[in-house]
Amino acid sequence: MKLDPIFTVKENKLFKIADNSQVDTNTLRRVEIPWSTVEMEEEIYNEEFLAVLRDQLKQMEALNTFAVLVPIADKELTTAEQQEAFINAYNHTARRVKDCVSVAGFELIPELKDSQAFMDTLAIKHAQYVYFTKAENPSSESIVKY
Repeated sequence: MKLDPIFTVKENKLFKIADNSQVDTNTLRRVEIPWSTVEMEEEIYNEEFLAVLRDQLKQMEALNTFAVLVPIADKELTTAEQQEAFINAYNHTARRVKDCVSVAGFELIPELKDSQAFMDTLAIKHAQYVYFTKAENPSSESIVKY
């Protein structure tokens, strides 16, 4: 099931596609998701956690609120293999919440060396997502529509 995009990005600002209204990104709820919680062992995913996450996102959907999913690299993320495992874990997460309209997108974390690979992998089945990056100034962020 592919969802239609709800948001678009213009000049580093987030807009709702339906009415072209600008969205205050401070209203988006950041949902932190530790990698070790998603992937307990190599390619063994915590389906119970992901089901609870989906339920929470569905509750947000009912309230017409939106979330940015924030991967937390709480395991070693230095080798190419670890980077690939990280991307695969969050791609699996995206599959489990694929019908949740409340997910605006994902935050791209600085520990991830190849953010483009992350976006490319998720875009195959989840092209509706917008990607956020934290700027050095904590009050500002960059927004990318892939």
